[in-house]
Amino acid sequence: MLRDLDVIVPLWHAPPSMTPSAIVRECPQCSASIAADDRFVPWCPECEWNLRRPDSGRDAPTGRPGPLARLRKRLDARFAADLHRQVLGSGVGTPSRDPGRIAAYTLATLVHLFALTALVGGVWLLVASWPNPFGIVFGVAGVGFAYLARPRLGRLDRDVQHALTRQEAPVLYDLLDRVAREAGAPPVDVVLVDGDVNASFGTVGLRRTNVLTIGLPLWLALEPQERVALLAHEMGHSSNGDARRMSYVGSAITTLYEIHHAAARVRVGGGLRALVTAIAVNVLTGLVRLVVVGLIMVLESLTYRESQLAEYAADDRAARIASPVAVAGLMDKLITRAPAVRRHLESAAHRTGDLWEGLRRYLDGFPESEEERLRRLARLEGARVDATHPPTHLRKAFAVSRTYGTAAIATTDEEMDRVQAELERTGDRVAREIVDRAQAALYE
Repeated sequence: MLRDLDVIVPLWHAPPSMTPSAIVRECPQCSASIAADDRFVPWCPECEWNLRRPDSGRDAPTGRPGPLARLRKRLDARFAADLHRQVLGSGVGTPSRDPGRIAAYTLATLVHLFALTALVGGVWLLVASWPNPFGIVFGVAGVGFAYLARPRLGRLDRDVQHALTRQEAPVLYDLLDRVAREAGAPPVDVVLVDGDVNASFGTVGLRRTNVLTIGLPLWLALEPQERVALLAHEMGHSSNGDARRMSYVGSAITTLYEIHHAAARVRVGGGLRALVTAIAVNVLTGLVRLVVVGLIMVLESLTYRESQLAEYAADDRAARIASPVAVAGLMDKLITRAPAVRRHLESAAHRTGDLWEGLRRYLDGFPESEEERLRRLARLEGARVDATHPPTHLRKAFAVSRTYGTAAIATTDEEMDRVQAELERTGDRVAREIVDRAQAALYE
Protein backbone atom coordinates (compact mmCIF):
# COMPACT_ATOMS: atom_id res chain seq x y z
CA MET A 1 0.00 0.00 0.00
CA LEU A 2 1.13 3.52 -0.65
CA ARG A 3 2.33 5.60 2.26
CA ASP A 4 -0.23 8.33 2.03
CA LEU A 5 0.17 12.06 2.34
CA ASP A 6 0.83 13.75 5.63
CA VAL A 7 -1.79 16.45 6.19
CA ILE A 8 -0.53 19.29 8.33
CA VAL A 9 -3.30 21.90 7.99
CA PRO A 10 -6.75 20.24 7.61
CA LEU A 11 -8.48 21.84 4.66
CA TRP A 12 -11.93 20.78 5.83
CA HIS A 13 -11.91 23.57 8.45
CA ALA A 14 -11.01 26.19 5.85
CA PRO A 15 -13.58 28.25 3.95
CA PRO A 16 -14.12 27.06 0.35
CA SER A 17 -12.48 30.19 -1.01
CA MET A 18 -9.31 29.81 1.02
CA THR A 19 -6.19 29.30 -1.09
CA PRO A 20 -3.55 27.00 0.42
CA SER A 21 -0.30 28.75 1.17
CA ALA A 22 2.69 27.97 -1.03
CA ILE A 23 6.16 28.37 0.45
CA VAL A 24 9.23 28.48 -1.77
CA ARG A 25 12.03 26.48 -0.22
CA GLU A 26 15.45 25.30 -1.30
CA CYS A 27 16.05 21.58 -1.71
CA PRO A 28 18.69 20.53 0.85
CA GLN A 29 20.01 17.92 -1.58
CA CYS A 30 20.28 19.69 -4.97
CA SER A 31 19.46 23.33 -4.05
CA ALA A 32 16.56 23.49 -6.53
CA SER A 33 13.61 25.69 -5.63
CA ILE A 34 10.63 23.86 -4.14
CA ALA A 35 7.14 25.36 -4.17
CA ALA A 36 5.91 23.50 -1.08
CA ASP A 37 2.31 23.25 0.08
CA ASP A 38 2.40 23.38 3.87
CA ARG A 39 -0.39 20.77 4.16
CA PHE A 40 1.63 18.05 2.46
CA VAL A 41 5.06 16.49 2.30
CA PRO A 42 7.73 18.87 0.92
CA TRP A 43 9.73 17.12 -1.81
CA CYS A 44 11.94 17.94 -4.76
CA PRO A 45 10.79 16.98 -8.28
CA GLU A 46 14.33 17.45 -9.60
CA CYS A 47 16.26 14.98 -7.43
CA GLU A 48 13.28 13.36 -5.68
CA TRP A 49 14.53 14.30 -2.22
CA ASN A 50 11.93 13.31 0.39
CA LEU A 51 9.83 11.45 -2.20
CA ARG A 52 9.03 8.75 0.31
CA ARG A 53 7.47 10.39 3.34
CA PRO A 54 9.69 10.00 6.42
CA ASP A 55 7.68 8.13 9.04
CA SER A 56 8.00 7.74 12.74
CA GLY A 57 7.87 3.97 12.26
CA ARG A 58 4.17 3.42 12.88
CA ASP A 59 3.63 2.14 9.32
CA ALA A 60 6.84 0.16 9.09
CA PRO A 61 6.43 -3.59 8.83
CA THR A 62 7.33 -5.51 11.97
CA GLY A 63 9.08 -8.86 11.93
CA ARG A 64 10.00 -11.03 9.01
CA PRO A 65 7.48 -11.27 6.14
CA GLY A 66 5.49 -14.51 6.11
CA PRO A 67 5.90 -17.20 3.44
CA LEU A 68 2.88 -15.98 1.46
CA ALA A 69 4.21 -12.42 1.36
CA ARG A 70 7.63 -13.66 0.23
CA LEU A 71 5.98 -15.85 -2.44
CA ARG A 72 3.98 -12.93 -3.84
CA LYS A 73 7.10 -10.79 -3.93
CA ARG A 74 8.97 -13.46 -5.88
CA LEU A 75 6.05 -13.92 -8.29
CA ASP A 76 5.87 -10.17 -8.85
CA ALA A 77 9.59 -9.91 -9.50
CA ARG A 78 9.44 -12.80 -11.96
CA PHE A 79 6.21 -12.18 -13.87
CA ALA A 80 4.86 -8.60 -13.53
CA ALA A 81 7.09 -6.93 -16.12
CA ASP A 82 6.86 -9.86 -18.56
CA LEU A 83 3.06 -9.93 -18.35
CA HIS A 84 2.94 -6.19 -18.98
CA ARG A 85 5.11 -6.53 -22.08
CA GLN A 86 2.92 -9.41 -23.24
CA VAL A 87 -0.38 -7.52 -22.98
CA LEU A 88 1.14 -4.46 -24.64
CA GLY A 89 2.43 -6.55 -27.52
CA SER A 90 -0.27 -9.16 -28.14
CA GLY A 91 -3.25 -8.21 -26.00
CA VAL A 92 -4.80 -10.08 -23.09
CA GLY A 93 -6.33 -12.97 -25.04
CA THR A 94 -8.74 -15.35 -23.32
CA PRO A 95 -8.14 -17.91 -20.57
CA SER A 96 -7.19 -21.32 -21.95
CA ARG A 97 -7.05 -24.84 -20.58
CA ASP A 98 -3.37 -24.61 -19.79
CA PRO A 99 -1.74 -26.99 -17.28
CA GLY A 100 -1.77 -24.36 -14.51
CA ARG A 101 -5.51 -23.76 -14.83
CA ILE A 102 -6.24 -27.49 -14.89
CA ALA A 103 -3.99 -28.04 -11.86
CA ALA A 104 -5.76 -25.24 -9.95
CA TYR A 105 -9.16 -26.81 -10.56
CA THR A 106 -7.80 -30.24 -9.60
CA LEU A 107 -6.39 -28.95 -6.30
CA ALA A 108 -9.61 -27.05 -5.58
CA THR A 109 -11.52 -30.30 -6.15
CA LEU A 110 -9.31 -32.10 -3.63
CA VAL A 111 -9.97 -29.36 -1.04
CA HIS A 112 -13.73 -29.65 -1.52
CA LEU A 113 -13.60 -33.47 -1.49
CA PHE A 114 -11.60 -33.38 1.74
CA ALA A 115 -14.37 -31.38 3.39
CA LEU A 116 -16.98 -33.86 2.11
CA THR A 117 -14.90 -36.81 3.35
CA ALA A 118 -14.58 -35.23 6.80
CA LEU A 119 -18.36 -34.77 6.95
CA VAL A 120 -19.17 -38.32 5.88
CA GLY A 121 -16.49 -39.78 8.15
CA GLY A 122 -17.61 -37.71 11.12
CA VAL A 123 -21.25 -38.72 10.74
CA TRP A 124 -20.25 -42.39 10.31
CA LEU A 125 -18.16 -42.31 13.50
CA LEU A 126 -21.01 -40.76 15.46
CA VAL A 127 -23.47 -43.40 14.29
CA ALA A 128 -21.20 -46.45 14.28
CA SER A 129 -19.37 -45.83 17.57
CA TRP A 130 -22.20 -44.47 19.69
CA PRO A 131 -21.91 -44.17 22.70
CA ASN A 132 -18.11 -44.66 22.66
CA PRO A 133 -16.67 -41.31 23.88
CA PHE A 134 -13.63 -41.49 21.61
CA GLY A 135 -15.80 -42.08 18.57
CA ILE A 136 -18.05 -39.19 19.58
CA VAL A 137 -15.08 -36.83 20.01
CA PHE A 138 -13.56 -37.70 16.65
CA GLY A 139 -16.96 -37.72 14.96
CA VAL A 140 -17.80 -34.26 16.25
CA ALA A 141 -14.31 -33.09 15.24
CA GLY A 142 -14.88 -34.42 11.70
CA VAL A 143 -18.26 -32.72 11.37
CA GLY A 144 -16.85 -29.51 12.82
CA PHE A 145 -13.92 -29.56 10.42
CA ALA A 146 -16.29 -30.20 7.49
CA TYR A 147 -18.32 -27.17 8.55
CA LEU A 148 -15.16 -25.07 8.73
CA ALA A 149 -14.01 -26.29 5.30
CA ARG A 150 -17.41 -25.98 3.60
CA PRO A 151 -17.56 -24.19 0.23
CA ARG A 152 -18.13 -20.47 0.69
CA LEU A 153 -20.86 -19.10 -1.57
CA GLY A 154 -20.94 -15.73 0.15
CA ARG A 155 -24.00 -13.99 1.51
CA LEU A 156 -25.75 -10.68 1.15
CA ASP A 157 -25.11 -8.68 4.32
CA ARG A 158 -27.67 -5.89 4.26
CA ASP A 159 -27.00 -4.89 7.87
CA VAL A 160 -23.47 -3.64 7.31
CA GLN A 161 -23.79 -2.33 3.78
CA HIS A 162 -26.65 -0.34 2.36
CA ALA A 163 -28.69 -1.75 -0.49
CA LEU A 164 -30.33 0.23 -3.29
CA THR A 165 -33.14 -1.49 -5.17
CA ARG A 166 -34.21 -0.86 -8.76
CA GLN A 167 -37.18 1.10 -7.48
CA GLU A 168 -34.94 3.37 -5.39
CA ALA A 169 -32.28 3.92 -8.08
CA PRO A 170 -33.80 3.48 -11.57
CA VAL A 171 -31.26 5.69 -13.36
CA LEU A 172 -28.30 3.87 -11.78
CA TYR A 173 -29.71 0.47 -12.70
CA ASP A 174 -30.40 1.63 -16.25
CA LEU A 175 -26.73 2.62 -16.55
CA LEU A 176 -25.67 -0.73 -15.06
CA ASP A 177 -27.85 -2.63 -17.53
CA ARG A 178 -26.17 -0.83 -20.43
CA VAL A 179 -22.73 -1.56 -19.03
CA ALA A 180 -23.66 -5.22 -18.48
CA ARG A 181 -24.78 -5.62 -22.10
CA GLU A 182 -21.56 -4.10 -23.40
CA ALA A 183 -19.37 -6.12 -21.02
CA GLY A 184 -21.18 -9.42 -21.62
CA ALA A 185 -21.96 -9.55 -17.92
CA PRO A 186 -25.16 -10.66 -16.15
CA PRO A 187 -27.44 -7.87 -14.92
CA VAL A 188 -26.90 -6.53 -11.40
CA ASP A 189 -29.50 -7.76 -8.90
CA VAL A 190 -28.48 -5.65 -5.91
CA VAL A 191 -26.32 -2.54 -5.47
CA LEU A 192 -24.64 -2.09 -2.10
CA VAL A 193 -23.10 1.22 -1.06
CA ASP A 194 -20.43 1.33 1.66
CA GLY A 195 -17.69 3.54 3.04
CA ASP A 196 -14.68 1.75 1.53
CA VAL A 197 -12.42 3.34 -1.07
CA ASN A 198 -13.12 0.43 -3.39
CA ALA A 199 -15.68 -1.30 -5.60
CA SER A 200 -16.43 -4.94 -6.41
CA PHE A 201 -18.76 -7.24 -8.32
CA GLY A 202 -19.59 -10.79 -7.29
CA THR A 203 -22.17 -13.55 -7.14
CA VAL A 204 -23.31 -14.76 -3.71
CA GLY A 205 -25.70 -17.20 -2.10
CA LEU A 206 -27.50 -20.30 -3.32
CA ARG A 207 -29.64 -18.15 -5.60
CA ARG A 208 -26.43 -16.73 -7.16
CA THR A 209 -27.39 -13.10 -6.64
CA ASN A 210 -25.24 -10.67 -8.65
CA VAL A 211 -24.08 -7.94 -6.29
CA LEU A 212 -22.26 -4.72 -7.16
CA THR A 213 -20.65 -2.89 -4.24
CA ILE A 214 -19.76 0.78 -4.70
CA GLY A 215 -17.58 2.58 -2.21
CA LEU A 216 -19.09 6.06 -1.99
CA PRO A 217 -15.75 7.77 -1.11
CA LEU A 218 -14.10 6.35 -4.25
CA TRP A 219 -17.11 7.30 -6.38
CA LEU A 220 -16.88 10.91 -5.21
CA ALA A 221 -13.17 11.04 -6.11
CA LEU A 222 -13.79 10.11 -9.77
CA GLU A 223 -14.85 12.06 -12.84
CA PRO A 224 -18.14 10.98 -14.52
CA GLN A 225 -16.61 8.90 -17.31
CA GLU A 226 -14.10 7.37 -14.88
CA ARG A 227 -17.09 6.10 -12.92
CA VAL A 228 -18.34 4.33 -16.03
CA ALA A 229 -14.86 2.82 -16.40
CA LEU A 230 -15.01 1.60 -12.78
CA LEU A 231 -18.38 -0.09 -13.34
CA ALA A 232 -17.23 -1.64 -16.63
CA HIS A 233 -14.05 -3.00 -15.04
CA GLU A 234 -15.81 -4.62 -12.10
CA MET A 235 -18.64 -6.11 -14.17
CA GLY A 236 -16.20 -7.25 -16.84
CA HIS A 237 -14.73 -9.75 -14.36
CA SER A 238 -17.88 -11.88 -14.57
CA SER A 239 -17.18 -12.76 -18.20
CA ASN A 240 -13.38 -12.95 -18.44
CA GLY A 241 -12.95 -16.49 -17.07
CA ASP A 242 -10.79 -15.59 -14.05
CA ALA A 243 -10.53 -18.90 -12.18
CA ARG A 244 -9.64 -17.25 -8.87
CA ARG A 245 -12.77 -15.10 -8.89
CA MET A 246 -15.04 -17.97 -9.90
CA SER A 247 -16.82 -19.74 -7.06
CA TYR A 248 -15.11 -23.11 -7.39
CA VAL A 249 -11.43 -22.16 -7.09
CA GLY A 250 -12.09 -18.96 -5.13
CA SER A 251 -14.08 -20.87 -2.53
CA ALA A 252 -11.25 -23.39 -2.12
CA ILE A 253 -8.75 -20.59 -1.49
CA THR A 254 -11.12 -18.97 1.02
CA THR A 255 -11.59 -22.33 2.76
CA LEU A 256 -7.85 -22.78 3.17
CA TYR A 257 -7.48 -19.30 4.67
CA GLU A 258 -10.34 -20.07 7.10
CA ILE A 259 -8.64 -23.29 8.20
CA HIS A 260 -5.31 -21.46 8.64
CA HIS A 261 -7.02 -18.83 10.79
CA ALA A 262 -8.83 -21.44 12.89
CA ALA A 263 -5.61 -23.41 13.51
CA ALA A 264 -4.08 -20.57 15.49
CA ARG A 265 -1.69 -21.25 18.35
CA VAL A 266 -3.21 -21.62 21.79
CA ARG A 267 -1.63 -19.82 24.72
CA VAL A 268 0.51 -22.01 26.97
CA GLY A 269 -0.28 -21.60 30.64
CA GLY A 270 -1.71 -23.18 33.78
CA GLY A 271 -0.60 -26.39 35.43
CA LEU A 272 1.43 -29.28 34.05
CA ARG A 273 -1.58 -30.98 32.45
CA ALA A 274 -2.69 -27.75 30.75
CA LEU A 275 0.89 -27.14 29.60
CA VAL A 276 1.20 -30.61 28.05
CA THR A 277 -2.21 -30.29 26.41
CA ALA A 278 -1.39 -26.86 24.97
CA ILE A 279 1.94 -28.10 23.59
CA ALA A 280 0.26 -31.11 21.97
CA VAL A 281 -2.46 -28.92 20.45
CA ASN A 282 0.10 -26.42 19.16
CA VAL A 283 2.15 -29.19 17.53
CA LEU A 284 -0.98 -30.52 15.83
CA THR A 285 -2.25 -27.12 14.69
CA GLY A 286 1.27 -26.20 13.60
CA LEU A 287 1.32 -29.19 11.26
CA VAL A 288 -2.12 -28.22 9.96
CA ARG A 289 -0.98 -24.66 9.32
CA LEU A 290 2.15 -25.91 7.55
CA VAL A 291 0.12 -28.10 5.19
CA VAL A 292 -2.49 -25.38 4.60
CA VAL A 293 0.13 -22.71 3.87
CA GLY A 294 1.75 -25.09 1.39
CA LEU A 295 -1.58 -25.63 -0.38
CA ILE A 296 -2.29 -21.89 -0.43
CA MET A 297 1.14 -21.20 -1.90
CA VAL A 298 0.55 -23.76 -4.65
CA LEU A 299 -2.86 -22.30 -5.50
CA GLU A 300 -1.48 -18.76 -5.36
CA SER A 301 1.26 -19.77 -7.79
CA LEU A 302 -1.16 -21.55 -10.14
CA THR A 303 -3.63 -18.66 -10.24
CA TYR A 304 -1.18 -15.72 -10.10
CA ARG A 305 -0.65 -15.29 -13.83
CA GLU A 306 -4.31 -15.77 -14.69
CA SER A 307 -5.55 -13.35 -12.03
CA GLN A 308 -3.12 -10.67 -13.26
CA LEU A 309 -4.18 -11.19 -16.87
CA ALA A 310 -7.83 -11.07 -15.80
CA GLU A 311 -7.29 -7.56 -14.43
CA TYR A 312 -5.79 -6.46 -17.73
CA ALA A 313 -8.74 -8.09 -19.55
CA ALA A 314 -11.21 -6.16 -17.37
CA ASP A 315 -9.26 -2.95 -18.02
CA ASP A 316 -9.40 -3.66 -21.76
CA ARG A 317 -13.19 -4.06 -21.62
CA ALA A 318 -13.49 -0.88 -19.60
CA ALA A 319 -11.35 0.99 -22.15
CA ARG A 320 -13.67 -0.10 -24.96
CA ILE A 321 -16.81 0.78 -22.99
CA ALA A 322 -15.73 4.01 -21.27
CA SER A 323 -12.63 5.00 -23.38
CA PRO A 324 -8.91 4.48 -22.74
CA VAL A 325 -8.64 8.01 -21.36
CA ALA A 326 -11.28 7.25 -18.72
CA VAL A 327 -9.54 4.03 -17.65
CA ALA A 328 -6.16 5.79 -17.46
CA GLY A 329 -7.81 8.50 -15.37
CA LEU A 330 -9.30 5.86 -13.07
CA MET A 331 -5.89 4.23 -12.59
CA ASP A 332 -4.34 7.62 -11.86
CA LYS A 333 -6.99 8.31 -9.22
CA LEU A 334 -6.27 4.94 -7.59
CA ILE A 335 -2.64 6.02 -7.27
CA THR A 336 -3.21 9.60 -6.15
CA ARG A 337 -6.70 10.40 -4.86
CA ALA A 338 -7.58 7.01 -3.34
CA PRO A 339 -4.77 6.99 -0.73
CA ALA A 340 -5.52 10.64 0.05
CA VAL A 341 -9.20 9.82 0.61
CA ARG A 342 -8.28 6.93 2.90
CA ARG A 343 -6.07 9.17 5.02
CA HIS A 344 -8.78 11.80 5.15
CA LEU A 345 -11.45 9.34 6.28
CA GLU A 346 -9.22 7.70 8.88
CA SER A 347 -9.27 10.98 10.79
CA ALA A 348 -13.07 11.34 10.54
CA ALA A 349 -13.41 10.78 14.28
CA HIS A 350 -11.64 14.11 14.95
CA ARG A 351 -13.84 16.15 12.64
CA THR A 352 -17.24 17.80 12.78
CA GLY A 353 -19.56 18.92 10.02
CA ASP A 354 -20.73 17.22 6.85
CA LEU A 355 -18.31 14.40 5.99
CA TRP A 356 -19.00 14.43 2.24
CA GLU A 357 -18.80 18.19 1.85
CA GLY A 358 -15.51 18.16 3.73
CA LEU A 359 -14.23 15.42 1.44
CA ARG A 360 -15.22 17.41 -1.67
CA ARG A 361 -13.40 20.50 -0.42
CA TYR A 362 -10.37 18.40 0.45
CA LEU A 363 -10.21 16.92 -3.04
CA ASP A 364 -10.82 20.29 -4.70
CA GLY A 365 -7.75 21.65 -2.92
CA PHE A 366 -5.52 18.65 -3.63
CA PRO A 367 -2.34 20.04 -5.25
CA GLU A 368 -0.76 18.71 -8.44
CA SER A 369 2.62 18.53 -6.70
CA GLU A 370 1.29 15.96 -4.24
CA GLU A 371 -0.36 13.99 -7.05
CA GLU A 372 2.96 13.84 -8.88
CA ARG A 373 4.77 12.72 -5.73
CA LEU A 374 2.29 9.88 -5.28
CA ARG A 375 2.59 8.88 -8.96
CA ARG A 376 6.36 8.59 -8.67
CA LEU A 377 6.09 6.80 -5.35
CA ALA A 378 3.61 4.31 -6.86
CA ARG A 379 6.09 3.47 -9.62
CA LEU A 380 8.92 3.14 -7.11
CA GLU A 381 6.99 0.86 -4.73
CA GLY A 382 4.91 -1.00 -7.31
CA ALA A 383 1.67 0.07 -5.62
CA ARG A 384 -1.37 -2.02 -6.47
CA VAL A 385 -4.94 -2.56 -5.29
CA ASP A 386 -4.01 -5.94 -3.78
CA ALA A 387 -1.85 -8.99 -4.50
CA THR A 388 -4.15 -10.24 -7.29
CA HIS A 389 -3.73 -7.01 -9.29
CA PRO A 390 -0.79 -5.85 -11.42
CA PRO A 391 0.98 -2.67 -10.31
CA THR A 392 -1.44 0.19 -10.94
CA HIS A 393 1.02 2.31 -12.90
CA LEU A 394 1.45 -0.60 -15.36
CA ARG A 395 -2.33 -0.87 -15.71
CA LYS A 396 -2.45 2.86 -16.47
CA ALA A 397 0.21 2.44 -19.19
CA PHE A 398 -1.78 -0.48 -20.63
CA ALA A 399 -4.95 1.64 -20.77
CA VAL A 400 -3.12 4.43 -22.58
CA SER A 401 -1.93 1.90 -25.18
CA ARG A 402 -5.48 0.90 -26.16
CA THR A 403 -6.64 2.32 -29.50
CA TYR A 404 -10.40 2.27 -29.06
CA GLY A 405 -12.21 5.28 -30.50
CA THR A 406 -15.45 6.72 -29.17
CA ALA A 407 -16.67 5.27 -25.88
CA ALA A 408 -19.43 2.69 -26.23
CA ILE A 409 -21.23 4.32 -23.30
CA ALA A 410 -21.03 8.07 -22.81
CA THR A 411 -23.11 9.60 -20.05
CA THR A 412 -24.56 13.10 -19.85
CA ASP A 413 -24.09 15.48 -16.94
CA GLU A 414 -27.81 15.25 -16.17
CA GLU A 415 -27.71 11.44 -16.04
CA MET A 416 -24.69 11.37 -13.74
CA ASP A 417 -26.25 14.01 -11.47
CA ARG A 418 -29.32 11.79 -11.09
CA VAL A 419 -27.15 8.72 -10.42
CA GLN A 420 -25.24 10.73 -7.84
CA ALA A 421 -28.47 11.77 -6.13
CA GLU A 422 -29.62 8.15 -5.95
CA LEU A 423 -26.34 6.98 -4.41
CA GLU A 424 -26.34 9.83 -1.91
CA ARG A 425 -29.60 8.54 -0.44
CA THR A 426 -27.37 6.23 1.57
CA GLY A 427 -24.88 9.02 2.33
CA ASP A 428 -25.92 9.72 5.92
CA ARG A 429 -25.85 6.05 6.92
CA VAL A 430 -22.50 5.45 5.21
CA ALA A 431 -21.05 8.58 6.84
CA ARG A 432 -22.13 7.34 10.28
CA GLU A 433 -20.49 3.98 9.53
CA ILE A 434 -17.22 5.69 8.59
CA VAL A 435 -17.22 7.91 11.69
CA ASP A 436 -18.07 4.98 13.98
CA ARG A 437 -15.25 2.95 12.44
CA ALA A 438 -12.77 5.81 12.89
CA GLN A 439 -13.83 6.32 16.51
CA ALA A 440 -13.54 2.59 17.25
CA ALA A 441 -10.01 2.63 15.82
CA LEU A 442 -9.01 5.16 18.50
CA TYR A 443 -9.46 2.50 21.17
CA GLU A 444 -7.77 -0.41 19.39
